[in-house]
This record gives sequence, C-alpha cells and structure tokens, in this order.
Amino acid sequence: MFENYIFSGFGYAHGAYKITNEQIEQAIADGWIGDFDPERILALPAYQEFVDKHGEISPLQYFAWKKMGFHNRYHVVPFPPVKEAFKHADTTLELGVKAIENVFANTQIHPDDIDLWLAGTATPFEQAPGIGATLKAHFTHWDNDKPAATLNSACVGFNINIERAIDYFKTHPEAKHILVVHTEVMSGLLMHEPSFVPYVTFADAAAAVILTREQAERKEGVTAIRNGEDLHMIDFLGANHRGDLYMGPGRVKERATKNIINISTQLLEKNNWTIDDMDLLVPHQTGHAIVQSAAQVLKVPAQKLYQDVQLEYGNLSGASVPFSLGLLTAEGRMKPGMKIITSVCGLGGEYGGFSYIVPQRTVRHKVRPSLQGKRALVTGATGGLGLEVVKLLAQEGCELVLHYNSNQTKAGELQKWLDKINANYELIQCNFANSDDVSQFAKHINEKYDVLDYVVHTSAVTGSLSRATEVTADELATGIQINANAIRIVTDTISEKIAGTLLVVGSVAEDALFSGSSTYVASKRVLHTYVASKSAELHQQETKTIYYMLGLLSSGMVDKLSAKQRLAAMMSINQPALLEARQVAQRIVHSLYRPKVPFVQHEWEGDLILRRDGYKWNK
Repeated sequence: MFENYIFSGFGYAHGAYKITNEQIEQAIADGWIGDFDPERILALPAYQEFVDKHGEISPLQYFAWKKMGFHNRYHVVPFPPVKEAFKHADTTLELGVKAIENVFANTQIHPDDIDLWLAGTATPFEQAPGIGATLKAHFTHWDNDKPAATLNSACVGFNINIERAIDYFKTHPEAKHILVVHTEVMSGLLMHEPSFVPYVTFADAAAAVILTREQAERKEGVTAIRNGEDLHMIDFLGANHRGDLYMGPGRVKERATKNIINISTQLLEKNNWTIDDMDLLVPHQTGHAIVQSAAQVLKVPAQKLYQDVQLEYGNLSGASVPFSLGLLTAEGRMKPGMKIITSVCGLGGEYGGFSYIVPQRTVRHKVRPSLQGKRALVTGATGGLGLEVVKLLAQEGCELVLHYNSNQTKAGELQKWLDKINANYELIQCNFANSDDVSQFAKHINEKYDVLDYVVHTSAVTGSLSRATEVTADELATGIQINANAIRIVTDTISEKIAGTLLVVGSVAEDALFSGSSTYVASKRVLHTYVASKSAELHQQETKTIYYMLGLLSSGMVDKLSAKQRLAAMMSINQPALLEARQVAQRIVHSLYRPKVPFVQHEWEGDLILRRDGYKWNK
C-alpha cells in the first residue's frame, strides 16, 4: 500500500474586470504607458509575414498576443489601475475567500475537517495577522484550533506550501486534509509602472486546493516535489518597499528558462519518466519567451505544453499552477492516470515544481450539516429576512424555537415546510406590541429550554415614513416597544441560557442621511444602545454579541421608501445594489459561528461585534 497525497478538489477566482490588449494599446496611445515602439514592430520581417498570412493586426496585438502569449487578463480594478480604485476593489482576501468557497463546494469536505490552512501571497491586504489565519476565520467555528500559516512568496508560493503540507502529513499521522491557497492582486504593483510588459503580463487571481492523504495500492497524487532559490535573480525581479515592481527582462528570461528546464528534468528523472511518458507539462504561466524556450530544449511537443491560463487569464503569480489544474479539471481534461509535471520560477529567484499522477478515482464526501445538535431562537420568523434565516438554520440541522407576531397564513406555510424536511422546531405566536405577551413568551422559553446556542432577533416593524415633527407619541411608543423593548425583555429573560451567539439585526437607517422613517430610526438606535450595553454582560459568560447592520434589502422597508429616499440611503453608505434576503440570511447564519464573514465589514465596539452588510466604505 502507498501513502498518497492527492488533490481532492480545486477552486479558483479572478479579478472582476477583463483587461484586453486593446485597452493596453489605448493606454499606450494616451501616454499612460511608455517604452513601446510600434515602428520597431512594423519593421520586423516576422510581423510582415504574419500579416500577409493572417490579415491585419496591430503591432501591440501582434507582440502581446502572438509573441508574448497574452490575450486577456483580469484585474480587480478597471484599467488602467489607479490608487483610488483599489479602495473599493477586491483584495487578496476577497479573491482567496472566493477560491476557497469554490473548493469546498466542489469537494463537499467540511471546513472543520481541514487539519492545516496554508496561504501564500506577495501582495497581502494587510500586514498582520497573516492571511492564512484570516481566511480560515471565514470558514470555521470560533473554537476551531487547527493551525494556519502564511507564506510571503509570489510565483513559487503554492509549490513551497505543497511541500510544507506533505511534511506536515509526515509528522502528523492524524491529519487527513490540508487546504492550500495562493492569492495575488498583481495589478496593485502596476500603478507607477512605466513599461508595457508588466501590464501585458500580470493579472489578479486566487486558487485553492485541498490536499488529502489516502492509502492506495498504486502510487498516485504528488510523487515528487522540489524547491530552490536562484540568487542570480535576486536583484532582477521583485517589488520594492513602496510596492513598485522592478524587473530585468533579459536576466529574468535567461535564468527562469534554465530553472524550468532543470526542475522539469529533475522531476522526470526522479519518477524515471521520459517526455514520452509525461502527458502534460504545466509550467508557471509566464509567457512564450520563457515557457516555449524551455519546452523547446526539453523537446516537449506542443500538445503536451499547457498555456491556456497564460493566454486568457495572464500570469497569476503563485496561483498560476493551481488555477491551471483547476481549469483542466473543470474542462474534463484531467484524466485518471495522467502524468503531469509542473515547473515554476519567479520573484527573487525562487523556483520549484512537482510531479503528479491523476488518481484513478475521485472520493466524494458527504455533506455534513454545520449546526447539527445546536438550538436557535429566531424572532420574526415569518418576515422576509427571518424566514430565510429559519430555512438556512433548518437545513444546517439546527433545532429551532420560532417566534412570529401575527401572520397566521405565513406561519402555516412555514410549518408545512419545516414538517416536510423533518425539522425539530416549536412555533410560537406572540404580539411584540404587548409587553405582557412578550413577558409570557420569554418566560415560556426560559423555563422550557436549558440552553439556546444562538438567538437571532430579526423581528421589526417599519412604521410610517413620517418626519420627526409629524410622528405621534403613540406611534413612537409602539415602534420602540416592538423594535427595542420586546427584544430587550426576551433577551434579558433568557440571557443566561445563551451559550453561543446573540445576533440582533440593525439597519442602514441608523446611518442613512434621509428624512422620514423617524420612528424606525429612533427605535433602532435605542436597540443598538441596549445591545452594546448587553454585550459586556454576555461577554462574561463567553457569549458573542453581534449587531448586524443591513443596507437596503430588495424587499420590505425599501417598498415604502420613495426613489429619492432609497437613493439617498444607498449613496450614504456607497451601497452599489439592493441586497437579496437569501444571501443576507446566509451571511447572518454564518455570523453565528464563524469569526469572519465574507464581504461584510467587521469591527468591535467594546465587547460588541458590529457587522455592516451592503456597505462599501473605503478599505
């Protein structure tokens, strides 16, 4: 029997903006980028020969596409990249989260089953903590103590982390799955770049894999791995302390070509393979000058040389190889038994590679609910947002205690749905406008349940859109009773039973600069104040308290707002689009047990965790 290290699955993501050669050509014409001389290309016999055979093509298109090997690439900001655009753009964190979400979706492996989290980047979104820990915090429970580490490395970072992962397996016999992710925003290094070559070459992306230890009767998966450092390149490719890229193309081509040849040769010899035995060479997607020069020396046939990612996605630094393997898998081109060699080289002279035999079978993992054995109380369970929260909690295996105010029709529909999926629940009607009813409701829960792992308050009433001067005392009192006092009574009564997280839904109305909805705004601010004070008490029993402030949803309160009020509210927080209740509900459910939630702003107010959803404030 062999102990094998196989890729259980892949996930990848790229920048939101497709950057074409035409855009780069226009930037050159506008004087944004220098050092490209179209006259020199026009004078080349090879260019004239190409035009005669294939028709007209601009000098830049010919050089970038046909000579360098780059057709398209993706950035996190529109082209050309400027500092202001990055304030609202995805960072290496967001790209990494998307790639990891995809790998979990593809494998069905549960995040809590990952034994080690390894991340690599040369363009970190923050100095500390390392992005490995922060990425892990977006997927696991608060009490998950599995290690996470970050490698400051560019083109070879993924390869180094694969070797780290295998070493960890060898010293931790209990380990089964290790997640390795590499994420880069290379466009952030181009803002002051005068040369056109890096603009043609570099792009933004992330790629993730889950490396799994398995026993098998044949050798499969990673069969050999090698990493090294070429100090002849140390001064010719990197980024300085200001984040500006520097490179000496001639020296880089010379050394990188040699390194790819040497690594590929070493891996072939280690496996006792020939070029004929090898099915595919997947090099660092660095361009024709290096890759095809190396392939020519190695005598690799064109059909065995993989460059699709380079052509359509650009040079993705350390994400190049896992992105390539992920794309090959998605396209059905990773056939069982295939023998693959990867070879990478890059910033600072790092180089490396590994050999891989595609496993004969793919192990499918059964989906495991994240909240099996947990119990949650949800108020406002028949409302637009509350209903979606309830459904997601039920699907994650959570036992439910549900409150609704008065809508019997929706309560009946919810009950039928819960019965259909065999959910464990209690559905209770209570008029939150009546303090006596609220007290009885809270008393019932406190006496019946010994523990509530999660409490989610979504219950709220919008009220009228009246200005403060037009609001009656009765309307204001009713709004504060339903939106603040009822939640206070329930929470105070059951607070000792809350074992995990108290989450209270707030609103953009607290921050939005529009007139009207005075009752709603006032009641939410009262609620926020109460929750902030309660968080200190709950902290003493190790209970998390979250105040979850929402931008405008696509239904609910927004239906009562005028177009002017809606625009003013969204502009005040830079909200680009209305939020969908289902997506928000998923982020709320994840907030109950995960330290971080993707694409939600996160900060602490004393002991209170404040999360803002839909806000696009500067990073």
